[in-house]
Amino acid sequence: MAEVAGWGSLLATFGLIQGALYLRAFWSYFGLDPFQFVAVSELALAGLVAIGFVLFLMLVATLFGGWMEPKLTNGNSKASVLGKVLAALFFGALGALIWWIDAWPLVFGMALTVGCIVVVQFVPIVPRAIRESPWIAYIAVWVIYVSFASSWFGQERARTIVRGGASYSATLSLEGETQRDLTLIGRLGDSYVLWNLARRSAVLVPVGDVKRLELARKGTSGAPTGE
Repeated sequence: MAEVAGWGSLLATFGLIQGALYLRAFWSYFGLDPFQFVAVSELALAGLVAIGFVLFLMLVATLFGGWMEPKLTNGNSKASVLGKVLAALFFGALGALIWWIDAWPLVFGMALTVGCIVVVQFVPIVPRAIRESPWIAYIAVWVIYVSFASSWFGQERARTIVRGGASYSATLSLEGETQRDLTLIGRLGDSYVLWNLARRSAVLVPVGDVKRLELARKGTSGAPTGE
């Protein structure tokens, strides 16, 4: 029971850290500090994505590694060649996916993670128990790669909004004023944050001042949603 509680505390702490990195990268792109507004619960919610991402990576690595190991180490030359071909296809498809979504910073994060693992293996001042630990690769992915990816995903989402790539446009109705063609970035504390693409600036509007907020998908004539 204590072991389960320990792992739960570790995952919760990890989620809070990754949520903080993601929100910091996202909101700082607009010149805002989220920690002046955001509650701990919002950090935990954002961190759930990072926890799920890590568990998914561990599952894929375990299944793929367990499936590939006998094919690469088998004395049968035919099976060994098949395993190498499948491995080349897998990493080739992964590289094509990274190129398609323009996620080169993730490749840098991956190289940095592998480099840190190699350094740990060969630096003599690192305790032997750490160098020989079967968890060293997982810890490196948790601490380095996922942290790097969390920041990158936050910045990439912010870049999409700044470039005008959001799927929805917002119409904001205030007392005696209506502003159109805005993008709802999100909510920080008691304020809505909207992006004005024409002026290339972020606008904070207190929730109490908003009479109506309409969201409509771009390029459609469907009825907007209101708040």
